[in-house]
Amino acid sequence: MEIADGVFFFAGRTGERLRPGAGSVNVVVVRGDALAMLDAGVTRGGAFRSLRGRMRASGLGLRDVLWLAHTHSHWDHVNASAAVQRAGAARLAAPSAEVALIEDPEKNFSGFLTDFGPLASEVFPYPAVLARLAIWYAWGRQPRLHVDRALEDGDVLEVGRRIEVMALPGHTVGHAGYWIPDAGVLVTGDLVDLENSQGMDLNNPRSDYGMALDSLRRALELTPEILIPAHGEPTVGRHRVEQVLSAALSGGLAYPERIREALGSRALRLGALMPAVFPDVPLSMRAMTMMLILVVLLHMERTGQVRRTETSARPAWMRVD
Repeated sequence: MEIADGVFFFAGRTGERLRPGAGSVNVVVVRGDALAMLDAGVTRGGAFRSLRGRMRASGLGLRDVLWLAHTHSHWDHVNASAAVQRAGAARLAAPSAEVALIEDPEKNFSGFLTDFGPLASEVFPYPAVLARLAIWYAWGRQPRLHVDRALEDGDVLEVGRRIEVMALPGHTVGHAGYWIPDAGVLVTGDLVDLENSQGMDLNNPRSDYGMALDSLRRALELTPEILIPAHGEPTVGRHRVEQVLSAALSGGLAYPERIREALGSRALRLGALMPAVFPDVPLSMRAMTMMLILVVLLHMERTGQVRRTETSARPAWMRVD
């Protein structure tokens, strides 16, 4: 649908259960003299075929895409990139810190889980090959890609109108958003997740809690009229956007204290800590929620708020008073 003048929103499929094409991302297309596509989604389960059909119904053709720009390297965002490029002459752009991951599928896979090192078994106590199979089943195999332009904060993509690159690290350290100033639209990628997370989307080893807080503050200062996340529905209206971003920020700021309260005077392993911090998490979201808590715990460890009681693969965590 056309959510603002010349800015089109195409919803991804929900990730409520594991199935081909599940959890694919929202795609935004900006129309000027040419088209810019922001993230591409996945090809599995007919997700890309559906996207292409909805674009055609809106009068948009893949052959007119000049720039395909990504918010970051994760497979649910980049998997359909090769299909977009085969349909026309789109050039690929991505934040500079994400380029090596987008161009190297094996390095990119490790960032989903195994870059936690021994702590990965706390989140996913199964062979890594099972995680690989789940990713392949849901999203497909990541194609080998070449990034034509590495983007930095403040860069501009021109398609007959201005699209500004905005560094919004946190979900990954190289994560970026895109600001369309003449429409007041901020495309936030996985800065927040309005569908699958607790607000802040810190669900992988390359997430950084402190960076995410700073990025939420930066997005708030921009005062967008429309916020489009990678997962979930857009938020329309400056006051409502402010409420959503403020809720994510205030909730995130509370994470360390919630963890400290849950720990009390005892040592807890991650699996026991999670339900005390976030009750009633569905089984499908358990691993991602544990990764969020682990990312915050690692930040708290660096800042002297918690410590590990052992250094083995399965540590318990204690608060430091």
